[in-house]
Amino acid sequence: MIADAEDPKPLVMEECKPHCVFWKDKLTRCEEQLVNVIKVNPTKSCMYPMRDYVTCIEACVQPIVHNGLEGTKL
Repeated sequence: MIADAEDPKPLVMEECKPHCVFWKDKLTRCEEQLVNVIKVNPTKSCMYPMRDYVTCIEACVQPIVHNGLEGTKL
């Protein structure tokens, strides 16, 4: 993948998403509740659950992509 100048990250992200189901569920619950809460307090958001979900995926993807680069092996 990397040798062909293709970006492997989108493919690896799909493989990593099942590892982050807990955070995805938490984000989904927040988004569902936000529909009602935002009517009362428009400043509320789901920023922190989204950050947690993205951080989980990135923590899974980064080592796989980095270790697949040429020159990272001793």
